[in-house]
Amino acid sequence: MPYQKNDCVFSSLNFEAISVGLEKSLFHTITQSDVDTFASLTGDYNPVHMDPEYAAQTLFGRNVVHGMLTSSFVSTMIGMLIPGPGALWTSQQIEFLNPSFVGDTITVKAQVIQKSESTRSIVLELEIINQKNIKVVTGKSTVKMLELKKKRTEGIMNRITLITGAGTGIGQATAIKLAKEGHSIIVNYRHSKDEAGQLVNKIRESGGRALSVMADISKVSEVENLVLTVKKEWGNINGVVHCAAPKPVPEAITNFSWEKYEENFSIQLKGAFNCMRAIVPSMLEQGQGSIVFIGSIFTHGTPPTQQSAYIVAKAALEMYAKTLAAELGPKGIRVNVVSPGMTFTKMIAEIPEKTKLVAKMNTPLRKLAEPEDVANSVAFLLSDAAGHISGETLKVCGGINM
Repeated sequence: MPYQKNDCVFSSLNFEAISVGLEKSLFHTITQSDVDTFASLTGDYNPVHMDPEYAAQTLFGRNVVHGMLTSSFVSTMIGMLIPGPGALWTSQQIEFLNPSFVGDTITVKAQVIQKSESTRSIVLELEIINQKNIKVVTGKSTVKMLELKKKRTEGIMNRITLITGAGTGIGQATAIKLAKEGHSIIVNYRHSKDEAGQLVNKIRESGGRALSVMADISKVSEVENLVLTVKKEWGNINGVVHCAAPKPVPEAITNFSWEKYEENFSIQLKGAFNCMRAIVPSMLEQGQGSIVFIGSIFTHGTPPTQQSAYIVAKAALEMYAKTLAAELGPKGIRVNVVSPGMTFTKMIAEIPEKTKLVAKMNTPLRKLAEPEDVANSVAFLLSDAAGHISGETLKVCGGINM
């Protein structure tokens, strides 16, 4: 952004654009008005500067301009040229070599000799010369470039949200909820082709935008193809809801095979990893994004029996979310987890009715969750209303875990 003062146009540099070796110059002719104003501002009425009769008796034979007045144009250099608006002068080494007089035209030169990305600071080598090319002042300045607070955006203008395992249950309910709130929905499925197609039609009939894409998210190539398909159709994905998970079929821990653990880790943890690897780079380019993983309330407190593989994978998924939140937060990307209790979906069809009844009676609200309860919580975490929430686990369990 350019800034104008009198006949000079000054420019603002992005810190990233500043490099070692960059040079700038500015010019100024010192007037008696400058001297009078400086004396009035500082209270320095030293007769060497202000009294012609006194100054005539000195070695110079005339009034000498305040040294700090001459060097004050270093502030102009820092504040308007290198780095420009947003700069904060933090330290200065200065040496006065020769005097300046009213009527002198000075040239202030600055060159970047050091730059620190971590502290957003630079070191400038400075030189002020007069119209006779005589050095008046030399020195070094350390300058910090302030980082402005990012303006909170009123939402992502084009919300393109991927929902893994969206064909049924919580994923389906979440797709419907988010579509109503203006998200363009990518319905990801692996086996539920018919359900995914019906869901897309339902969203479109309600005036929303939806696209179904088949992909096994445990396979890198299929996730990459999914992201490429969406990019060609709509653009970059800026929201992710990871719901995909195997059915939690009860099985004694002594009967579990390692393949059962691998299945859960491949779909839940590796699936999340593959999605993040394919989608996060574009979120970083946009400087924003929101991610929600579907966890489980049973990773908190005493876990139920006969669900080891499912719950261990959910626990790993929750910690993965926290590591993502910590690392991606400074880049404007939020990551959270919604952990439902037992929820009325097809996934619990094989769980004994007695187990469901016990879970219901142990819940303070005396009911199991509906998919819509979970979907509402996911929608909240993706929304601007949750703009300062990241790395959190929101339990949707009717109070069974507090």
